[in-house]
Formats: sequence, structure tokens, C-alpha cells
Amino acid sequence: MGPICVDKYEASVWSIPPKDDQLIGKVRRGKATVAQLAAGGAVQMGAIPMTGCTGFDYGPDFPPSGNWTAPLYAASVAGVPPSTCATWFQAEQACRLSGKRLLRNEEWQAAAAGTPDPGVNDNHTATCATNSDFAALTGARSSCISRWGAHDMAGNVREWVAEWINPGVGCTFWDSAHGGDLSCMGVPQPAAPPAGATARELVSFDANLPGAIIRGGNYATGDRNGIFAIYAAVNPSNIRRSTGFRCAD
Repeated sequence: MGPICVDKYEASVWSIPPKDDQLIGKVRRGKATVAQLAAGGAVQMGAIPMTGCTGFDYGPDFPPSGNWTAPLYAASVAGVPPSTCATWFQAEQACRLSGKRLLRNEEWQAAAAGTPDPGVNDNHTATCATNSDFAALTGARSSCISRWGAHDMAGNVREWVAEWINPGVGCTFWDSAHGGDLSCMGVPQPAAPPAGATARELVSFDANLPGAIIRGGNYATGDRNGIFAIYAAVNPSNIRRSTGFRCAD
């Protein structure tokens, strides 16, 4: 897409034997397959769980702070669960270790152009996963492709983008021309931290910390999902089951 190359699929994160430079090189070039990863002894980390996140979804050597002691790699491959329960810090480091980075918000928006948005009319087979019980495997929804060839940019799992901003404290909806998608942005006044995390999160939201942005919505929120869905009422340290990411270079 223009001067950048956006990963075709939502990221899956892998632990790869440290001396397998050939397999690591394939991941960095976007040429690895699931069969090659399995044959090389790679293990997927952080695959979206049926229940909640643990906070240790990427192991003790790749903590939520992103201050890793053993590398993990973000791959773009079809047919696997997207990796979720990652903080912004973990997502950014997994991309960087693969020779890539998180997309900027405007790059994400451009890459998503033309993705069909079924809203509540998710047919559970080919359309984008916007009104389902659980996330689809990467690339499994055959009609959920943007004009640029990126899969699953509406629904499935939310995706971190690069920017930090003032955290959003208010929500509204786009007009019908933009799918009626959810938008949570804003400039807050300083506020006391909340008492605790929401039901599907491990980390409390603090309006005095930086906000980060997640895009696209998830598999279960119907009309609120879509390529204009933008949510900044999270901190970079947020951990939730339905938030993943994709990389670009």
C-alpha cells in the first residue's frame, strides 16, 4: 500500500527456537507458513483465549511492560487464532523483533478502505466477524478483505495502532455513511484513577495516563464495529481478550 507494506493478517505471536535464523528470517520477510512454524518447533503465544487473559499470556520472558528478556515474533499467517491479551508495549516489541512496527492510525485507516461491514448481519462463514460468539481464525472470513488485500479489519479483534494521545472519556457514533461505527475520543480533565478494571480487562483505566488507540471493533459488538471504529479510552498497558494487532514495514 503505497510506500509501506501492511501485514495481510492480524498478528499471531510465536516463540521460535533462538538459533533458527532461517525461520526467523522467513517471519521477518512475511514468507513463513503455519506448517513451517510447526516444523521448526515454533509455539504460538497469546492465542485468543476462550476465557479471560491471565497477564502471563506471553510467558515470563515477554512481560506486559514490553521489557523482554527472550524475543517473540509477530507473524502474518492464515488459519490461526489471532494473538490477543497483549499490551501496546508487547505488540510494538513483537512487531519490532520481526523487523516491522505498528501501523500509524492513518495508515490503518487507509489499509482498511473498502472492507465490507456486515454490522449485525454477520453470517458466521464469509462476512467479517462482527456479530459472532468468538473470533475467527485469521483470514477465514473470505469476504472480509479490504481493497488493499488486508483481511479482518472490521471486527474479529481490535487492533492497536502506534499513536499515544489524550485518553478518550466520551463516546459517540459515526453517521450512517461511515457505518454508524463507535468513536471514543476526547481530551479529559485530570481525574482520580478508577477503582478497578472492567469485566473483560486486567488493568484499570487511568485518565491521567496516556491514551492509546485500538481500531476496527471486535467479533461481538455488531453495528459498533467497522473500519471507522476507534477507541481511545484505554491506556497502553491495557490487557483485554479481544485486542490484538497487526504490523507493517
